[in-house]
Amino acid sequence: MGRCSLISATVVIGISCLTCGSFFTAGSGAYAAEPSPTSAPATAVSGSAQTGGAYEYTGLDRRDPFAPLVSKREAGRDKGVTPLESYDITEMKIIAILWDKKKYFAVVSLPDGKSYNVSDGAKVGTHGGVISRLTKDTVVIRERIRDASGVMSPRDTVLRLRGEEEE
Repeated sequence: MGRCSLISATVVIGISCLTCGSFFTAGSGAYAAEPSPTSAPATAVSGSAQTGGAYEYTGLDRRDPFAPLVSKREAGRDKGVTPLESYDITEMKIIAILWDKKKYFAVVSLPDGKSYNVSDGAKVGTHGGVISRLTKDTVVIRERIRDASGVMSPRDTVLRLRGEEEE
């Protein structure tokens, strides 16, 4: 057996002892599986002190560190009071806008294929949106959206009569 293979065998044995948790104690000439009695005992992180100086962690009054900070909505569709409140406003399509001497009306088509007549003040969308303004070619919907910091802020969305064809 050559000198090189003896060194590599010694390195392999040393690495395997370190990865298994065993270590060689100096002076005794044997492997020790347990720490020496002179070393300090390990203590647990404490939430409440007990007698004898040992601590025990109690996480009853703390939040779960693995729980998400922002809750996700369920995969199923929320059922609104009206069908217009059951769909997001990005899923709606403006079919027509009608007007008389005083007021505008819009015909809105939903993904289920049904159409509805709406006017100013109608509630639409899953975020509690309200139609704030109707013109001859646009419908403006104001929603209150919770931003990343948790503050509710208004957001206006404009739905155009001809969609993206004009742009």
